[in-house]
Amino acid sequence: MLTIHADSWFDGSELRHRPVTVVIDGPVITAVHDGRVAVPSSATLHVGFLCPGLVESHAHLFLDGHEFDTAKRQAYMEAGYDAFLATGRRNLERLRASGVTLVRDCGDKWGINHALRAETAGSALPVVRSAGVAVRRKGRYGSFFAEEVVDAVTAAACVRTRGDSDDVKIVLTGIIDFAAAAVKGGPQFNLDELNAMTVAAKELGKPTVAHCSGREGIDLAVQAGIGSIEHGFFLDSVLLDRMAAGGTAWTPTWIPVAWVRDHPEACGVGPDGVAGLGRILDQHRANLGEAHRRGVTILAGSDAGSLGVRHGDGLHDDLAAYADAGLPLAAVLASATSAPRRAWGVDGGIIGVGRPADLAAFAASPVAGLSRLRQAVATVRGETVWQPASPYSLAAA
Repeated sequence: MLTIHADSWFDGSELRHRPVTVVIDGPVITAVHDGRVAVPSSATLHVGFLCPGLVESHAHLFLDGHEFDTAKRQAYMEAGYDAFLATGRRNLERLRASGVTLVRDCGDKWGINHALRAETAGSALPVVRSAGVAVRRKGRYGSFFAEEVVDAVTAAACVRTRGDSDDVKIVLTGIIDFAAAAVKGGPQFNLDELNAMTVAAKELGKPTVAHCSGREGIDLAVQAGIGSIEHGFFLDSVLLDRMAAGGTAWTPTWIPVAWVRDHPEACGVGPDGVAGLGRILDQHRANLGEAHRRGVTILAGSDAGSLGVRHGDGLHDDLAAYADAGLPLAAVLASATSAPRRAWGVDGGIIGVGRPADLAAFAASPVAGLSRLRQAVATVRGETVWQPASPYSLAAA
């Protein structure tokens, strides 16, 4: 049995600025008491702030976001399976240290995400939710994380082989032309092809997730009932209303584009590109605020592993951007705790009796600044408690 005393807490929907006592026995929370309550025969953890374990909703674990040299990053892509797996293990440790207990890996063609999911099951590392290998149009963007298909028949057949994936990822659009502030090329699939893939995913009982930006691609994704839009640059109010009505979630992945704007020399981006990036991010910031006001489910995901996006730090940078866009602190925290679990049908994300013991503890409340959440003092998953070397150690009752 474990008892956690916290000075303040977030229960998955509401910030509570008062002490709480949470009692864990086995895999579940068995009691939640206002104030500090002594629990006999229990190990005790005293922390400043407690919340559900954080969720990184969009990452590529095999990629090293700590490497900013583009030449070295390109060379790394030839490093091979063992090197990719070792990078993934390090990145899971970094995520855990930042309070993450669940990460959705959004694709790699080598199956590193599946391997990490199997390897770390039952460990103190974050749970890996794996999209496996994504699906893309032959010859289009997505070569490092997607399998090529040529038409609706082969696309649907490809999806039907994804029974071992937690999500089916579809590469619907390409990358962004920074100078033009527009998506390069049209959508990779038409509505009939996209419908064929989403039907095949539903037959498997798998949620769908689309790499998608631009009005044309997002419109198709919403029509086809895609579960979540990843990136989603160039949204507008009409699309946001349709997403809210249809239950399509949005993972904004703010940081990769912001990093390029702030470090254009690393990517060879000139003045026109920097100006375009500024316009893109201004619109993205406005859309974040509108998405919250219009009731769109926002999932915190940083595209960790991308250039300039460190695992762990990237998630917290994204959360800071949501707050900067005007989202209330409770909504920011929900985007990284209860919202993704609810969107994926995963139990947890709520601190309550009978709920899974899946928690993150920190030294201080984020009310004083979201930077307080960058370093966890503990994560708890059932009977597994992880702590870094810190004064916040378990004590016998």
